[in-house]
Amino acid sequence: MVVYTDSVHFEEQCLPQAIEAWSAASFPNADLQRLSNGLFAGRAAHETRVETLTSWRYLFLVESAPRSQYDLLIEINQGETSLDDGILCVAGAGDKFHGFKNRPWSAAAGNIHLSVHLAPEQRIEHFGVGFIVLAAVSVIDAIDTVPGLEGRAGIKWVNDILINDAKVCGVLAYTQSVQDTVSTAVLGIGLNVETTPMVEPTPFVPKVASLRKVGGDPMSCRQPVLLDRLLQALECNYHLLLEGDVRALLDQYRQRSVVIGREVDICSDQAHSEPEVLARGRVAALGENLELLIEGVDQPFSRGRLILKS
Repeated sequence: MVVYTDSVHFEEQCLPQAIEAWSAASFPNADLQRLSNGLFAGRAAHETRVETLTSWRYLFLVESAPRSQYDLLIEINQGETSLDDGILCVAGAGDKFHGFKNRPWSAAAGNIHLSVHLAPEQRIEHFGVGFIVLAAVSVIDAIDTVPGLEGRAGIKWVNDILINDAKVCGVLAYTQSVQDTVSTAVLGIGLNVETTPMVEPTPFVPKVASLRKVGGDPMSCRQPVLLDRLLQALECNYHLLLEGDVRALLDQYRQRSVVIGREVDICSDQAHSEPEVLARGRVAALGENLELLIEGVDQPFSRGRLILKS
């Protein structure tokens, strides 16, 4: 795997394993050069190689990103050409990061801010939800490796990871496709590992936490440790998706849901208006496309924001 960075010191924090000697960065194509320009904002880039994580082709490590890596990857793919499969972008901190529906995301040092570019170029069943499930389940798998946190993390519909009802992670997914053939997928993962960001509570996100704060083993709750385990989980689960085993990922998503069996409010999600309660009740199940099924309500819900009742 080729590693590019604007800060050798930051790279050594994220990847403590042995690496080859550093050199001035060179890029095999114009799209990677454009990605570097957007991530490093004109700062000099350095290049090396690591022999681990060999399924991933390129890793960009930026100490402080001037903009959302997730948005940049999507923007490049909306041009005339596209990026390669297996590109990772990791930022130590940054500006203009966001969550679902462009809601702001606080990027704090010691946490993981990861964007992943995939180019499967094949038919994928349930791809509309498959990649959000891939991201969420991979985060769960990584957290389960932390002593003290095994089995404690759960998924709040549709893209939040909670421990003790406190949000520790949010995931995003974007896809481009022609019919069922997916050409591009971009994943965004923000995981609070060492630091709990200062976030104003809302009914939808009443509290946030970090893995270290909720009782994870301090030696395991470190950015490089969780990053390595997260990338391994993503690699394994991406292969399941490519092999047509999306149902196994959907089953795990359902098993780790924190909304099934809970009383909830489902609210409208309009950017410029007050949320309106669309339905109240107990969640009976999640459908094949993650639609929310409420007891006593005929209509399934595929959109909206969810409030977990105490």
